[in-house]
Amino acid sequence: MKKIITAGCSFTKYKWPTWSNYVGWFEPEYNVVNIGASGSSNETIMRSVYNAVNKWSNVEKVYIMWSEPNRYEVLHNKIDTSVKKDESVTYSRWDQDFDWNTFYGGHYYKDKHEYYVRHFQNERQNDIRTLERILFTQMYLEKHNVEYKMMCYKGIIIAHNQNEMTNGQRALYNKIDWNKFIFYNKFYGLNEFAEDNWQDQFNKPNDEHPLPLAHYHWVKDVMYKSDIKCPDKEYEKLKQWKI
Repeated sequence: MKKIITAGCSFTKYKWPTWSNYVGWFEPEYNVVNIGASGSSNETIMRSVYNAVNKWSNVEKVYIMWSEPNRYEVLHNKIDTSVKKDESVTYSRWDQDFDWNTFYGGHYYKDKHEYYVRHFQNERQNDIRTLERILFTQMYLEKHNVEYKMMCYKGIIIAHNQNEMTNGQRALYNKIDWNKFIFYNKFYGLNEFAEDNWQDQFNKPNDEHPLPLAHYHWVKDVMYKSDIKCPDKEYEKLKQWKI
């Protein structure tokens, strides 16, 4: 069966259903495979997409929701059982395609993460890296004749004010096909959509992620702009979804 790949961070794959779970409701002829991972950096997302296209011959469409530009991953070539993770990292996972262990969400020791942020992180550089990863992914998918759309979980992920860009950043920005993006209200994402339209669909203050009903409406109202509604029984389940 032909595949749709969905990729992103915890706004794509989480402990409750996300927008990825409802794509199949609008494109039932596809098998939707969610390769998202909580805490993913945009480098991780980019790699997961091209690796999926390399592995599976029947990928026809890809939907990507990009993450925060300052996120980074830490890689170990072997699993080190002596590592005692701090709360700053969500988890680690062995990647059998690249034979390394990926720590998501930054360094697994809080003091080393803070040292990295203080001495090595450059937000302007990360803005440009985000554009590089978007452009690479677009070029790669087009080379392999894979249809795709891209989104952001939040408006801050991509800087769009060209008057504040350097010449190099502006040139890179203008190489990206922005017609391939799905935005809410000009340049905003899923989080702002939920905040504006589904304020009761959060589990705040314990969790900042929108609940499934907001994800469903993102797919229906923003991604597909569809008048087709899911069955009343399913909709009631979405409305009542709480932790």
